[in-house]
Amino acid sequence: MADLRTTYMGLELKNPFIVSSSGLTDSVEKVIKAEQAGAGAVILKSLFEEDIANAAQKDGSLDTYATHPEAMEYITHLGMLQHPDAYLELVEQSVKAVNIPVIASLNCYSDEWWLDYAQRIEKMGAHGLELNIALVPVSVKNSTEDVEKQIISIVKKAVKAVNIPVSVKIGSSFSSLPEITNKIRRAGASAIVLFNRFYRPDIDIEKIEFKNGNPLSSEDEYGVVLRWTGILSDLIDCDFSATTGIHTAESAIKLILAGANTVQICSVLYKHGISFLTEMIQQTEEWMDRKEFVKISDFFSLLSMDDDEERKYYQRLQYVKALKGLK
Repeated sequence: MADLRTTYMGLELKNPFIVSSSGLTDSVEKVIKAEQAGAGAVILKSLFEEDIANAAQKDGSLDTYATHPEAMEYITHLGMLQHPDAYLELVEQSVKAVNIPVIASLNCYSDEWWLDYAQRIEKMGAHGLELNIALVPVSVKNSTEDVEKQIISIVKKAVKAVNIPVSVKIGSSFSSLPEITNKIRRAGASAIVLFNRFYRPDIDIEKIEFKNGNPLSSEDEYGVVLRWTGILSDLIDCDFSATTGIHTAESAIKLILAGANTVQICSVLYKHGISFLTEMIQQTEEWMDRKEFVKISDFFSLLSMDDDEERKYYQRLQYVKALKGLK
């Protein structure tokens, strides 16, 4: 019988399948259902700093202090500290309700609030913390170096503030992914999540106005994750969690072969229901039995970049190499 047990961020998981941060993990009831479906761990829905800030600013009490900057700053600060209470309760109750690791998720953009939320979440018993970092440069004055410095600053301060393991979820739009992931690791992150699937804006050409794009991934999106998992897992000494486009047991297995310690599942569960996770896990066990793999470590990273002798798969960007002998 296949043994799917593995470790991620130093945490013991019964299998590498994680329900990723989403509406699938925004209540204790849903977290319980994820465990019942077989999840090895859950990432709770993200706590967004911008939502908390907006809630504080909409509080009518702020109007009273509009002419007193110092007082308004104090009240805004107080609101920022109070509005996460529901999320903190979600963390605490989820940890009590299930026997799998519960990892909280923070989506913030300033150093100050990362620290406060991280510390309070740790006190609620979270087993780990995933930093969902999404900085979008919108000015020619925002240099690559500035963006990366801000990311690393956030990671360093969050890691220093808590004693639980910290993972960092990033997008793929960096000039050098090996460099930024190496910096994130050196800043203290225990794991890196590849990749963040950002909000997709769209435009209605009939109404001439903005509209929401498709929030769900498609299966063909996992190729980018596969490439970089295979490359980075051999270059950077930390755990990797693959996410985006993982819709079948087959794609999950491919990513583990490339070097992913865990896979995070979301869109396919929206499409087919949380019970589909059970099918993915069973199909992975059946594949392992068929291939006579007893445990995950028997095939983990078998096809990472170091096993691609000529670098002809992970480094190839076109169907024909532009330069002979390029390795």
